[in-house]
Amino acid sequence: MLKPETRLEWAFVGITATQAIIIIALQTAILVKYLDWVNLVVYQVPVSYVTPVASAVSIISFGFQAVLSVDLCRIKDKVQLWTQCILNICFSISIGMEYFQVKGAAERISHGEDLYKAPFADNSVPYWDVADTLSVACIPVSSACSLCMCALAYNLHMEFSWSLYEHISPDLRMTARHVKYLAYFVFLKVSLLLLNLFLITYGLVDVHYQEPEFGLTMAIIPVSIIHAILASICVEKEDMLGIALVIMFHIAAIVYLITRLIVLNGDGLLARTLMKEEMLLFASFALSFNIVSVAFAVLCVLNFGKGLKPLLQGQGTNNMPTSTSALELSPRHLSVRTMDTERMSKRFDMD
Repeated sequence: MLKPETRLEWAFVGITATQAIIIIALQTAILVKYLDWVNLVVYQVPVSYVTPVASAVSIISFGFQAVLSVDLCRIKDKVQLWTQCILNICFSISIGMEYFQVKGAAERISHGEDLYKAPFADNSVPYWDVADTLSVACIPVSSACSLCMCALAYNLHMEFSWSLYEHISPDLRMTARHVKYLAYFVFLKVSLLLLNLFLITYGLVDVHYQEPEFGLTMAIIPVSIIHAILASICVEKEDMLGIALVIMFHIAAIVYLITRLIVLNGDGLLARTLMKEEMLLFASFALSFNIVSVAFAVLCVLNFGKGLKPLLQGQGTNNMPTSTSALELSPRHLSVRTMDTERMSKRFDMD
C-alpha cells in the first residue's frame, strides 16, 4: 500500500509533503510574477532562463522528494531513508544558491535592452520586491524540513530494521542480499533525478539551444528514463544481458558527467556561465550516485540465482501482493503494522 502506517511514517511523509506544497506554491508565484514582468525580447539572452529554470528545478526536486517519501512507506528501506535526508540537504543548498542567481538575473534584466532599445522588462511591475521575499522564504523552509527529516530518520531506521527481519527472512545472508537489491533501486532513482536536474540546467542555461550539443543533451533525458525502467526489469528478472547494458549506460553517464565537470571548470566559453554552482552541485552528486549504482549493480549480478528472484517478483515468505510494474523501481511492500507484544512473540518463533 502506498500509505503511511505508523506515526513516524505519517510524520516523515507529512514533512516532505508540507515542504513540497509550500515551496512549489512559492516558486510558482515567483514564476508567474516573473512572466508578468519580462517582455518577449528578453528570451534572446540566456539570463532570461535563470528564474524559470531555478523555479522548475525546485518544483521537480521537492515534488520528487515527496513522492519518494510515499514510496518509502511501501518498501521501508533504510538506505532510501538516509539517502532522502542527504538529498534534501543537497536541495536546501541548491535553493540557497538559486536565490543569489535569481537576484543577479533580475538586476541584469531590469537594466537590459535589445539592439533596438526595447527593454527586457516592464519596470513598472514590482517584480523583485515580491520575488525577494518569496525566494528568501524557501531557504528556511527547506532547511527546517531537512533537520526534521534527519531527526525522524533514526527512529524510522529502527522500525524498518524490524520490518526487514519480519517480512524478508531471519537468515542474515538472505537479508543482506535483499538489502543490496534495495540499495541499487534507491541509487538508480536518485541518480536519475540528479542527472536530469543537471541536464535541464546545463542545456537551457549554458548550452542555450546551440546545436548539436543542445539536442544531444536533451535527448539524454528520455534515454535515462528508459534506462531506469529497463534496469528495474532486468534486476527483477535477473536478466544477465540486460543488466550488462544497464551497467554500460551507467558507465557512459559517469564519463559524460566527468567531461561536463572538466568543461565547467575549464577556461572555455561554457565555463563562463550563469548557474554554474548549481550545475557543479548536481553533476557532482549525480556522478557520485552513478558510481555507487555501478558498484551495487555488480553486487546484484553476483547475487543472481541465489533465491531472490521469487522475492523480487512478490512471491516472498508472506506472499504479500505487490505490483511488478516497470515504473516501480523498488521490489516489494513491507509492513510494520504489528503490536510490540506480537513482534516479540513472532521473533521468538523465528529464532
